[in-house]
Amino acid sequence: MKLLSGAAIIALGLGLFSCSGSDGKDGAAGPPGAKGAQGIPGEAGPPGPAGPPGEAGPPGPKGDPGMAVTVDGGFAVPPGTLNVSCLQPCHTFAGIVEQWKTSRHFATYIANLGGDEADTWTGAKACGNCHAADGVQLRLAGNVTFAGTTGPVNLAHGQLNYKNSTSSAITEITYAGLATVAVVGCPTCHDDSPAHDPHVIGGDYVAGAFPLRVPSGSTDYAVIERSSAVGTSDGTSAGNYRAGNACMWCHKSRKDVTNYIVATGTSDAGAILNVTSTSWGPHHGPQTDVYSGDGGYHYPSKTYGNSSHQNFSTGCVQCHMPSVTGNGNYPDHSFYAKTSACQNCHGTLTNFDVAGGQSRVKTYLQALRVALNSLLMLTRDGIGPLNSTDLNDQEWDADNSLPKNGVTIPQAGALYNYFVVARGSAFGVHNPKYTYQLLYDSIEAAGGDLTNIVRP
Repeated sequence: MKLLSGAAIIALGLGLFSCSGSDGKDGAAGPPGAKGAQGIPGEAGPPGPAGPPGEAGPPGPKGDPGMAVTVDGGFAVPPGTLNVSCLQPCHTFAGIVEQWKTSRHFATYIANLGGDEADTWTGAKACGNCHAADGVQLRLAGNVTFAGTTGPVNLAHGQLNYKNSTSSAITEITYAGLATVAVVGCPTCHDDSPAHDPHVIGGDYVAGAFPLRVPSGSTDYAVIERSSAVGTSDGTSAGNYRAGNACMWCHKSRKDVTNYIVATGTSDAGAILNVTSTSWGPHHGPQTDVYSGDGGYHYPSKTYGNSSHQNFSTGCVQCHMPSVTGNGNYPDHSFYAKTSACQNCHGTLTNFDVAGGQSRVKTYLQALRVALNSLLMLTRDGIGPLNSTDLNDQEWDADNSLPKNGVTIPQAGALYNYFVVARGSAFGVHNPKYTYQLLYDSIEAAGGDLTNIVRP
């Protein structure tokens, strides 16, 4: 047996005795150790409620255009412009609306939009009967203003003049509407009530679904203002021209020539009247007065005939609104006469001076102009007669009447006829035979030179 050393025995003894001693106090905590590596992230929790939207950012770049729509007639329309059902025949870029935008109706509307004349044409005056946006509509409804108890006897046929039941004067109805826009547009001629308005009924357009306002049946007619006798206001039928009636409600003289050229006194020279202002005579655009062969001043014992144009079933429409092949054969709404419409009778034409007819009328007009100016009856400035420059231009429709007292009835008739033809445009094309006779008789009555004037 190995014996323990004294030191070991002493140490062992100390160990044994320590087990029975009291515990000592714990020491203070040491500083925290270094941060360990991040553990693997757990699964994401459910999303919270959406916050309020932020401000819109700037617009992005424009996208590529889509494919153009092609409708009947081959007109390409940019995508998104219109519903396809609206395109034919009205809203294509060669359709009725775009045709109308090339017309004088549209040009006049734009030229006067917001201008001084807009109020003149739409105020409580006679002008609004044709120029106001709802003028024709109100006339058809009988909603017009007149003095006395009885208005025009042929108001339903477009008559403007009536006999004042109180004064017995022949005068003109006044526009009764409130329009502030002077425009001849789609609703002027067409019924745009909800039952007929293409924008309301929708779908593809069907011919006849947007009917004319003005009566245009086979027995319907429009009247010009010429009455059957002095002191009577009954108008004269311009004829049955179906769709052409719509044009005739406004394209006329507005004057009742029967009651307009009436003696106001007598003298040694015979019956006379007074030309009272520079606006004396027929209104501009009296095409129906010429076309009908009844609107001029007719000299006693003279005979006035008509040309073959008066046999057209639709009158004005025959030449001014031929069908457009590229637009489904719908009528052209630019309203400009087309030589193509004359070819069935006159063959291929390059202008409307058929057989020199327009040139002949210009010669007659100039001879009459010279005669009237010599009588001091024409003016441009409203003060004196035409000067040499004015007298030799070809702006016959720019001439006005020079106020003058003591004008004889034949002279007044010549002045009236000068304005009817000059302001009716077309230089007699509407009714060549009637125009020749009217001007010849007027030159003769005004004492003009007939040397180069062929007797009709």
